[in-house]
Amino acid sequence: MTDQEIVFDIYNYILELMEPGGADISFCFERAGKQPPITAESLAELDMPRIINNPKLRHDVNFDRELHFRPNLDGSKGRQKIKSADQYWQALEGEFFMYGFASQQKQQAQNVDNEGYWVRILTGSQKRLRKIFEAMRDILKTLVPDYEQKAITERLDVDLIMQEISNGVCDLIDLSNWLAKVLKAHCAPMRDELVDAMQKDIEVGALEGKHEKLVNGLRQLLSILEAMKLDVANHQIRHMRPLLIDDTVNFQRRYNAHRITMGKIDVRKSRLWLDEELEQLTTETSQPSHLEALGSALLRDVLFNENNPCPPTFYLDVDRLKCLRQDMRSSICYELCRDILADLTPVSVSKAELLKAQAALHVTVSAIVGISGRFTDRVDNIAVEIVRILLVLEGRYPPFDSSLLGLVEHRLERAFQPASAAFDKIARDICDRLLPKLKVSVDEHIRLSALDLQDALVTPTPSHLPPPPLGFGAVLAPPGPPKQYDPDEDVLRRLTHVICLHWHVWSDLVYLAPLPPTIETADLDPGVTPPSSATASPTVPVAQAVYAPGKKWLPVGVTVEEVPSGIPTPAPSPEPVLEHTQSATTTEQSDSQHEQESVDAP
Repeated sequence: MTDQEIVFDIYNYILELMEPGGADISFCFERAGKQPPITAESLAELDMPRIINNPKLRHDVNFDRELHFRPNLDGSKGRQKIKSADQYWQALEGEFFMYGFASQQKQQAQNVDNEGYWVRILTGSQKRLRKIFEAMRDILKTLVPDYEQKAITERLDVDLIMQEISNGVCDLIDLSNWLAKVLKAHCAPMRDELVDAMQKDIEVGALEGKHEKLVNGLRQLLSILEAMKLDVANHQIRHMRPLLIDDTVNFQRRYNAHRITMGKIDVRKSRLWLDEELEQLTTETSQPSHLEALGSALLRDVLFNENNPCPPTFYLDVDRLKCLRQDMRSSICYELCRDILADLTPVSVSKAELLKAQAALHVTVSAIVGISGRFTDRVDNIAVEIVRILLVLEGRYPPFDSSLLGLVEHRLERAFQPASAAFDKIARDICDRLLPKLKVSVDEHIRLSALDLQDALVTPTPSHLPPPPLGFGAVLAPPGPPKQYDPDEDVLRRLTHVICLHWHVWSDLVYLAPLPPTIETADLDPGVTPPSSATASPTVPVAQAVYAPGKKWLPVGVTVEEVPSGIPTPAPSPEPVLEHTQSATTTEQSDSQHEQESVDAP
């Protein structure tokens, strides 16, 4: 028999003998991927070198105090990951079934030819289990100290385990007990229940021959290993956060200078973008600074330039600016809803009643559009609410009027279009109101270091516990003066943070450099870096440097061990005291990888 005929026989055995669900399992055995959903390679971005070498993470950590890794199962890609994983584990059920069935038939074989056939069936069934043990070994070795590496390698000898499984002598219960002991010694106590559940499922599956239990146990095992990697990576981020933030400008200046010399950033486009804004703002009596023009250009792009993305120098802030644009567009749409309600309200309604109705409308519309803020998709629901409030103000019951509803829907559909006069008027009013406030805010914060910028502009996470007592007893103190509420405060803080950090990094690289720029890393003036606001950690982290090509850029206080990459080294950049290495990703492949989100930081 040919190898292809052996494979078809395996599919048929699973289809005919496995009940229930043989057809689905046979299909998955044929079509599902051979690699486990979780491998050492898929978790490699959680390793310390990749964290340090991830420019996206190192930038994002400035804006989020609670930045952390989590499994990325959002959106259509996340659903596809879940579907592929389910198919993989169903295929593994078929593989376990074939191990038991083929081993039994081989023992009952009457002649050498028949025995050889079942040996080929058994060998042909080994598609995925070997890779699971390899992934288990490789991930576990990244979680244990060096002195335990040899024990892990010896106990998880994949060739030996697969031989034992083929001969029906593998003690999976003993293996699961050993794994449980190792995991509990190195994972957080909160994971112990998951480890116990994994151990129990493997034990029940091995004793009772339940393939689905064995598969579920292995699935839980890989999930536990992933959770442990996440725990370690997030702990490292918390520990390294001050160093990463404090080194932001130094790192990004060197990293982006390297990318400019490699032709990966269109410097001319960014410079012309700023020069155009400077030209528009310049008058006979006023000559704005480059920094002032930067704030004005960015604010106008966020408000009015939805189709054209921001210049290439903002490549690490694209998602942040999109979110900011969405929030500002939402505020415009809320204002439009209030204006339409005011226009249609009878003159007999008092101003106090109208303000109360507009506040109620704001709350209801917020619930209607949800977090996504897709006002254009909810026009009919918003119109119904506006009509209901109008008729209630007039005292008409039931509060429904089809002709009025059509009018409101038509006005909303027109108003929500960014090109409409009503939308443009409110956007320009917001721009005129924000520009002077933004200039003052940027001037107040531009001299702060990256660490001080986060302290000043990123809202601290509220603590759920009261501060510890000082031991002086209760003191009756008068309340502080009430703070005047500014509805623009959140937008101003976010824009100011982006602009100040952006200016520290790019001012001398692009905006104040001559055109056409030929910016070499060696020409950088290290004296431009803002003052440091944090000292190096007393504990010096050690990470292997994997970024290539070229030198590595690490925070001061972090040492590295070079790993040969086999990639030619470009022109060297000036080195500070330590070697250098480069939120949630490393080489030429790294460059593109770093610019996308590797891990969701919520």
